This record gives sequence, structure tokens and C-alpha cells, in this order.
Amino acid sequence: MKNIMLAVCIIFLTAGCKSSHEKNSRAQTLIDSISSRFIPDQRMGIADVKVQSGEDGALILKGETTDPYLKKVIIKALSKKGNNLIDSIIILPDTLRNNKYAGLVALSAINMRKKPDHRAEMVSQSVLGTPVRILNRNENWLMIQTPDNYIGWTESSSVESMSTADMAIWKHSGRVITVVNSGWIYASPDESETIGDFTAGCIFVKKGDNKTYTKVGLPDGREGYISSKAVTDFNSWRANVKCNEENIVRTASTFIGLPYLWGGSSSKAVDCSGFSQSVYYLNGIILFRDASLQALHGLNVDFSSGYSQLKPGDLLFFGSKENSKLHVTHVAVYKGDSEYFNSSGRVIINSLDSTYSNYNGYREKSLLAVKRIIGVYDDLGIVRVKSHPWY
Repeated sequence: MKNIMLAVCIIFLTAGCKSSHEKNSRAQTLIDSISSRFIPDQRMGIADVKVQSGEDGALILKGETTDPYLKKVIIKALSKKGNNLIDSIIILPDTLRNNKYAGLVALSAINMRKKPDHRAEMVSQSVLGTPVRILNRNENWLMIQTPDNYIGWTESSSVESMSTADMAIWKHSGRVITVVNSGWIYASPDESETIGDFTAGCIFVKKGDNKTYTKVGLPDGREGYISSKAVTDFNSWRANVKCNEENIVRTASTFIGLPYLWGGSSSKAVDCSGFSQSVYYLNGIILFRDASLQALHGLNVDFSSGYSQLKPGDLLFFGSKENSKLHVTHVAVYKGDSEYFNSSGRVIINSLDSTYSNYNGYREKSLLAVKRIIGVYDDLGIVRVKSHPWY
């Protein structure tokens, strides 16, 4: 009799576990489907929601996401199926636990990594004065999101954490932006000592100026002096900078010879998409970070019968095509007359014309698409600095 009762209990327990597992599995499949629809690319958003079993058959939703609406949709979809839910999903940034979830990049160019580890892959960079969101913390590391929505980990010493009130003060401060590719920040106008360096596109709070030097404030409280020729008023710049063919070509030309660096996106060193992104940013336009992301935006330019339709500033995308799907691996900025700027070993100029000495046959054969950026400003992947709320 005891053996029979034990067998019955095991059957019920097994059935219950199996039923619970199936229930969780169906719920997780639904969560994953919704997550991939709302955040298809984890480089630009976080959707890490998992389901666990709770008491009395309840489903516990754990994890985190950067999209509050995604959370609402998941809860609504699971509730419609009659599930009893326990919501433990954290919205990033977690503003309840940390009121200093905004920040400013505090160094000339900081490295962003895939994981909070110096051995992890470098995925991007960000320059001094760039506003960021602090999504998470891990010991001496911060997970940040830059104005192009890109996410990565950087050392906490690279970013000055700020409250929304602090950021509001910064946004209403008199600011300057650097318009040359590199230079020094001096402790005093006599240039006897430096406190740091700057790259193109760095933003400082203006503390004073004369004909020769501009006194600037850095996000971490340091103050120094920069040659007045190296900066211009930020508000005037973002309101009046013209993203046109001539300016894009001129900016790209100043990067010639810069070394290639995987993840590089500053005027110190660049990878291919970091180069195109930096060139456009210095002309008032924020593009998405990676070549595969940039290729999804802009106006398609037909090159099926030649390159006569291409204009300076167009982005050229290279890679391979399989089953009608494009696999973008490289991007360049069109210069005109069949030539283009690209970061390959270093920033160089190549040509699509086989009669030119700088012709690259491999690149021409792998040209997949051409996108026009100039004049296209109603696109989520092409945002003017003056329209971005973080600035």
C-alpha cells in the first residue's frame, strides 16, 4: 500500500513539474518574441526578461529592459492568457535606486567595451562632454548609452555621474565645442603645464575667454585653457552648422592618415563606421554606430548602371549577399569622381574606377548599397544634434 501511495505521489509531482515547465516555456517563448520585435538589436537596447515559477502557479518575471513600453506589452500579453504574474522587471536606468543616472564623458575619448572587463572587446568610443545615460553599474564599471543609442561598458572614472537637475544646468550653460582634431588643455595660459587633451567634437562649459585662450570647465570640475582658435560657441554651432557635400568632404579630409582601431570613433583613431559617424557628427548629424546599422537608414541611391548618381557625402556599404540578405562589413564616405574615404589600416582614399592608381577591386566587387544622408532628417538613424534632447 505504501508503495502504491508513493507511486501515485511521484506521478502527480512529475505531472505537475512537467505542466509547470511547459507553462514557463510557453511564456518565455512569448516574451522572447515580443522582445525581439521591440528591441531587435541588443547593441541599442536591452531586453533581458526571464520567467520563473512562483507559488500557486504564479509566473515571476525577472530581468531588465530599457523600454518601459516593452514591459507593459509583455505583462498585458501574459495576463490575457490568464497567468497570475509577479512583476520583478527593472526598467533601465533604475531611477528609483539611483538619481544620478545621467552623465557626461570626462576624458578626451573613452573606450566602451562589450563587457565590464578590460579584456573584453572594445565596441565604441565617446568624446569629452558627450551626454550619456548610465544604465547599470558593476564595481568600477558603468554601462552607458550614448546619444546614438549605442550601449557599452566603460570605467566609472571616465564618466561624471549627474542628476537630471545637474544636466539641466549643463544644457543651459554657455558651452564651446572643439573644431580641430586634437590639442591640449593647459593649466594656465602660459602653457607650462597641461591637465589633459581634447579631440574633435568635445564639449566644454565656457568660463571666460580672450583673443588667445578660452577658459573651460570639464565635467569632473577641472578647469583649464584651450586655444580660442580651437573652439566655437556650441549653441551657435549646432544651430548653424551646415551638413553639405563640401563640408563632409572637408571634414573627412582632415582624418586622412589616422590609424585604424576596432571600435575607434574619435579623431584619435577610427574603424570604418566610427570614421563615417565622426565625420557626420562634426557636421551636426548623429548616425548610428556600426556599418550594419548605418546601412538601414538614408535614401537608397541606384548604382546599377554606374556611379554617376553618387554624390559627395553618400555612404558606400560593402560586404556579401546571401539568399537576398545583405551582410554589411565595411562603410566608406564618397568623395566624388569615383573616389571614397575609408578607414582600412588607416584613413585613405580609394577609387571605384579601375583606371585610377588607388583602385580597390575587392571593394568594388563587394559594394552592396549606397545611402544618401545629406538632406534626410526625418529618419530615426539620422538625427541632428540641435534636435537631440540630450544636448
